[in-house]
Amino acid sequence: MMRIVRTFARIFREIVKGQNVEAYVVALIGVALIAVDVIEVVDPSLQRTVIIAALVILIFRITLPPDERADLDEVLQDRQSYGPFREFLLSGRDVWIYGPSAANVLRESGYIRREILEKGGAVRVLVQDPGEREGLALLRRQLDTTHDLERDIGTSLITLRQMLTWGSMAYRLLPYGPGFSLVIVDPKGRDGRLVVEFFGFQNEVIDERMHIEITRRESQHWFDYWVGQYELMWNTATPDSQQPTAS
Repeated sequence: MMRIVRTFARIFREIVKGQNVEAYVVALIGVALIAVDVIEVVDPSLQRTVIIAALVILIFRITLPPDERADLDEVLQDRQSYGPFREFLLSGRDVWIYGPSAANVLRESGYIRREILEKGGAVRVLVQDPGEREGLALLRRQLDTTHDLERDIGTSLITLRQMLTWGSMAYRLLPYGPGFSLVIVDPKGRDGRLVVEFFGFQNEVIDERMHIEITRRESQHWFDYWVGQYELMWNTATPDSQQPTAS
């Protein structure tokens, strides 16, 4: 369903920009003729005219040089443009997560346990250190005010401490927020993929934050860049002082 919505959104944007208008017009006429033909017979000459027009447009478009400009509306999206988080994790083996509280991600902790940890995968999670008051104060200025950040972090820490018993799982506390959240699936794998969400400045509506999805196949450079960013954050972060110790 989400793919259908994205397709129609792309078509609308292209028409507004004056792109591929002739192709969409012919396609619309063709669909209309098919619909009419179901009810009554359409003049064969009209059918031939539409077919010839479609062929002419097809041949003409083949001769056009490729438009190598990226459609930024496809590259840069908001949270509503993405499907369920489970779909993003699908078939992943290793998952690295950072969010101020990671509350939205940890709502899927049962799925992470079943599909990642119990299948031999590994998970790393970074959340904000609730003891770093200055770091929390800065985040409150960036994030929406509809959620209690400290409460969300506390709830996430309870979940994370429980997850330690589920398999190859680790978490740490970051002293200050970098201005984005980050989820990486298979950071060392050839099919690795990641999503970065930028907080912006006093962005009150969480669904409007800008996202960008990068795969290793699309950009080795920028994929490795964000993997490197996460590794720096992980090395800077500290263990939770209340983390249970192995008995």
